[in-house]
Amino acid sequence: MKHTLLIKVALCAAIMLTSTGANASNKDFKKLAKIEGVEHVHVGKFLLNLAAKNGESVNFGDNIAIGGKSGNLLKKIDTIDVYSCEKKNTAEQLSQYVQSILDGNGWEPLINATDEDGEKVKIYQNQQGKHTTVIIFAEEDNEASLVVIDGKLDMAQLMEQMSKEN
Repeated sequence: MKHTLLIKVALCAAIMLTSTGANASNKDFKKLAKIEGVEHVHVGKFLLNLAAKNGESVNFGDNIAIGGKSGNLLKKIDTIDVYSCEKKNTAEQLSQYVQSILDGNGWEPLINATDEDGEKVKIYQNQQGKHTTVIIFAEEDNEASLVVIDGKLDMAQLMEQMSKEN
């Protein structure tokens, strides 16, 4: 899937706008892996902690990198799930299912953007207690991808980490 700078900006904005957190129902998203033609990658707490300990980032494609030298952000994330597909019918099915989840209770839209090439990016968050679930959904032509980030994200710590690494 051809990702643009828009996805990078949207991801950064979503994480920066996410204050103390939430834990939406990830079981709704896990059903997406059962759709024929949808690829699913799950990164659990163990690997996220290992990456944080070693000062690594978790990279998804060319445009999404989460983490860095200090590892503070990765320590706050419990799981990252990525769902993607590259066929028109599957992308439409994925889009409809994601929209049905987002229409449910508790989802707050953060960003809804379309670039000049027609790529659409939606970023939502759901908060419950101290957990946050942030989703980034991008679709373009016949392709779609969804990133689900779940954890205890703290905006103040995120801003501190970003200022140290830049």
